[in-house]
Amino acid sequence: MDALIVTKGTMDFNQGEFDLSGNGSEDGYRRWQLELDEKKRAFEARHGVLIGRRVRVQLIGELNPLEGMIYLVSPKMPQSTAQIRLSLGTREFTPRQIESIVKLDEPGPQ
Repeated sequence: MDALIVTKGTMDFNQGEFDLSGNGSEDGYRRWQLELDEKKRAFEARHGVLIGRRVRVQLIGELNPLEGMIYLVSPKMPQSTAQIRLSLGTREFTPRQIESIVKLDEPGPQ
């Protein structure tokens, strides 16, 4: 099973096998990037989180929302949603603890 692994500061994925026997064009790299992006989108859709993007998260039972980027804490993809540990800043939580999540606007070029 291919897994999505996102850690603070980087976005790492179980990359599978990278075939270097291509013809030297960028097509192979582009396809590989598209596959990684698709795995990330699937993870986000399945677990209701936005990985590596600025968000505002309200956790169940918390007074104040958290703002920043969410990262996957686990070095390997857990088998169940209950085992997934996320972090935002110094806080760790599970997807089940998220009451709401809002993507914040990315700062544009100035």
